[in-house]
Amino acid sequence: MPIFPSLSARLSAMALVVLLLVSLFSGALCTSDAADYRTLEKGMSGEDVRALKLAMYWLGYFTSQNVSDDYNDVMVKRVKLLQERNGLTADGVASPELQAMVFAGQALPAENAPAPSPVPTAIPTAAPAQTPAPLPEGAPLLTEDGFLSPDADLAEYVYENETEGRWIYLSADLAIYVDRREDKASRNTWFECDVRCTPASPLRNYVHLNQYGKIGTGQNPLAISRENRFVLGLSDDHFGTRAHGKSTVGVIVRNGQILYDKTYQANRSAFPNLETLALFGDGSMKTFLSNACTGQEYLDMGATDVYAFGPILVQNGQLGPHMTEKNYYHYREPRMALGMIAPYHYFILAVNGRTDDCAGVYLNWLAEKMLEHGVQEGINLDGGGTACLTFMGKRLNRTGSSTRALHSMIGFGSSDLIDRP
Repeated sequence: MPIFPSLSARLSAMALVVLLLVSLFSGALCTSDAADYRTLEKGMSGEDVRALKLAMYWLGYFTSQNVSDDYNDVMVKRVKLLQERNGLTADGVASPELQAMVFAGQALPAENAPAPSPVPTAIPTAAPAQTPAPLPEGAPLLTEDGFLSPDADLAEYVYENETEGRWIYLSADLAIYVDRREDKASRNTWFECDVRCTPASPLRNYVHLNQYGKIGTGQNPLAISRENRFVLGLSDDHFGTRAHGKSTVGVIVRNGQILYDKTYQANRSAFPNLETLALFGDGSMKTFLSNACTGQEYLDMGATDVYAFGPILVQNGQLGPHMTEKNYYHYREPRMALGMIAPYHYFILAVNGRTDDCAGVYLNWLAEKMLEHGVQEGINLDGGGTACLTFMGKRLNRTGSSTRALHSMIGFGSSDLIDRP
């Protein structure tokens, strides 16, 4: 079947734009054959829901391109309007025939539909992964993969330069580059962490559980980092505070164990919205809406760990669902973000804030910075006074307040060069 079954005069420029946009979000151009679609109705979610919403936006049934992939009450109402306008039974269910009509450019636009805003010239997507800056003079030999070469005759290489704002750790199966960046004009200081590891040195998780298997008391993050000898340590979704506060915790999995499994329905207005980032056994990561999967479903897919905070910053190499909304929780804060460039290749952003010289950043700044570094999947972790980044047992970032106690942390590597408390 050809990609475009009929490019007649009836296929307007608007319909062509619809098809092109759908291709960007669903990975392939849609045809007008009803057999290509599943029935969509309230409670469902997926990229096909999102694609239909975008197509309906260009027909005037939505007023914004910033749409989710949930078939919610708003979607039911808009589909009913579409059905009424086109002489169909207004039941709010998007049948395969209805979708085929929309994507073929045969559906009538909404009455008094305003002209849609111009199509963006480019949908923001992840740039190619950046290569770390050259090593300092006198650094050891590396393998082609960027790890410490056996010929270097070293077990570990550590470089720390506070003045320069550069920290490096290299071993046979781990390469960490941390660079401090500053923009005085916007009063921003942040740390960019490029982490490449292997199955022999994967991402590690620490969780303080009590004798009953429940979340324990909070601990100083520096003490956690030193006790576990994390080369690089970072605060995570801080789920322990929600657990102790009897709040909705989200789907939490650590080290293959489901700790909590109660979450929200996908909710734009909640903060944190408990969207998740799942880490799989092959070193890959994938973002999900809050209620996309249960803990057991994540385990069945091969996930070893699931973090719940949000929002999603980057998904499928593009800005997350809310990251083009200028007013989405638009305030500056210290931030912490974790993302995947490729399996076993991760990127962390830690942003200072709440100090006289650093105000923090907006969420969309965080998302765009992740894209600049080639992140394919990434999520916002707990920020504010929770955000903490450590290197070789020393804290790098500042949040303008005392160090908040943590119940869990993410870590990379283990080094005997770090003195335990």
